[in-house]
Amino acid sequence: MSFREKKAWATIFALLVVFVPYYIFMVRAYHQSNTNFFYLVHLAALALSTFVVLEVILVLAARKLSPEDIGIAKDERDQLFAFRAARAAYVTLITLLIVVTFLMIYIEGGSWGWGMLYLAAIICSEILRASVLIVQYRRGY
Repeated sequence: MSFREKKAWATIFALLVVFVPYYIFMVRAYHQSNTNFFYLVHLAALALSTFVVLEVILVLAARKLSPEDIGIAKDERDQLFAFRAARAAYVTLITLLIVVTFLMIYIEGGSWGWGMLYLAAIICSEILRASVLIVQYRRGY
């Protein structure tokens, strides 16, 4: 498994490990009768910082496990894989943002909840990007 594939796996793992519990805690805190927005902001900051730290640790571990791939520059194949993955993620992101925006227009709700749906759209598109990269590296084309 190449370093770039391990990096994509690390991204998926870090996103799921950090943001699934985050959304569970956030939904519970947000739907209480007395919502503490400072707690929600603290929770979001904690999740984002935890994701960054976990991602850095996992990428460093992947780099340590793939010393032969460290000095290799991206070739045309890697660039094509990255382009295809980014294209799929971008289309998905725009589609999800349009859906969330229409829901926001027609359904009444708080702004924090809609903001978290926008964040979920970004996270889903990033998971898709990494997944498309993994599939392409596995198939080899």
